Amino acid sequence: MCVKFKRTLNMSKNIIWGIILAATSLTAHAVVVEWDKITHWSGEGSNRAALVVQFNDNGPQRAYVWGFRWNDEDFENGTPSGEDMFRAIAANSNDLLLFTQYTGWMGSTVDGIGLYNPAGQSVASSLAYDFDNAKEDSRISFDYFTPNELMGQTKAPGNFTPIYCERSITAAVDSHIIEHPINARDYGYPAYDYDWWQPSAQLDLTQQRWNAGWYDGYWSYWVGGTDLDEASYSGLGYSSRKLSDGQVDGWKYMLLDGPVTGGVDGFTGASEPWYELDYDHFSTQGITDVQTGNNEIEAIYTIGGVKIDIKDTQAIKPGVYIVKYHGGITRKLLIK
Repeated sequence: MCVKFKRTLNMSKNIIWGIILAATSLTAHAVVVEWDKITHWSGEGSNRAALVVQFNDNGPQRAYVWGFRWNDEDFENGTPSGEDMFRAIAANSNDLLLFTQYTGWMGSTVDGIGLYNPAGQSVASSLAYDFDNAKEDSRISFDYFTPNELMGQTKAPGNFTPIYCERSITAAVDSHIIEHPINARDYGYPAYDYDWWQPSAQLDLTQQRWNAGWYDGYWSYWVGGTDLDEASYSGLGYSSRKLSDGQVDGWKYMLLDGPVTGGVDGFTGASEPWYELDYDHFSTQGITDVQTGNNEIEAIYTIGGVKIDIKDTQAIKPGVYIVKYHGGITRKLLIK
């Protein structure tokens, strides 16, 4: 389950009040999702929803936006869950990474989120699972070697744990979804060890972003309409959340008490205002590459498949294009 209030009794009063104030106070500027500005869409249909992700690090202060479309008949009762949307967007995206785990009968958690420039390396390629520290972390009730029957754990993966976890990270380079293998479905109780899934080296935050955690911090979940300042803290996990047409799911990384590697002092995540919305993500960099003739771009096509001469900047009018990079990466690019 993803409802954090049930397990963060040691949260400081300042953080608790920060959550309450963030959910009820008005900010000096309105942050409103504009459907026509969304360039990263997944799915097809007459209904639409949006996903907004805001990292908590020293990188650019942007909240990244994706769109999701569906038809009522495509889902039971006509309503996809927040998990359905997130998974669909991550699987279809070329710059989003989802880290998730099945934690019990209420569904799954969002354990980590990554963002990366698709012209470069997936952030999954930079991640590693620190089993040595995870197995010594007293906050983790899961026992890797002897089942913790009091918590409902039925078996233990032992020294195979890092092997299973590294396989999941490797698979996510292509799938864009890290499926935590030490989950409640297979072990009766999950290993809440997300704090130990981190980059093996410092990231270039202009190219790659990553937040993951459970005890040091976690991804807070905000739901509502297009006005993010009016979004409410979700009382449900994303597996139980049911979308409707015009809704927005927002995710902010929130720091809890204790040391956090790479965190920004004083940031709680949830109490931070929503940053400026970023609809294009890394497209601005792509536009610069086209205009300067950077040879990392191999070809550029119109949506209709007509190839455009990269050197002829006059031929590149405002619109959406298909850009092919050296190495076989292909993505849509909005040029304004």
